[in-house]
Amino acid sequence: MNARLWRDGEPIAMTCDKTGRPQHFRWGSHTHQVEHVCNRWRVHEGWWRDKEYGWREYIKIATSDGLLCLVVRDLQNDVWFLVRLYD
Repeated sequence: MNARLWRDGEPIAMTCDKTGRPQHFRWGSHTHQVEHVCNRWRVHEGWWRDKEYGWREYIKIATSDGLLCLVVRDLQNDVWFLVRLYD
């Protein structure tokens, strides 16, 4: 399996339900419906550094149009990014 990786992430607009489960996201000019949440985990970014970094939530999702991707939510700023797209 190959993957395309964006180190800094590609900004996306995510819509979630009341429980926080991703429903669909807009990337560029396309909207992708989330069909399945494969897994999710939280990481405190940079905890080993002297600077203050916040928590991020990583979510691997499959879309109804066949994408398998990893998105990340910056929990401190409530912004979403696409960081990996699997082929």
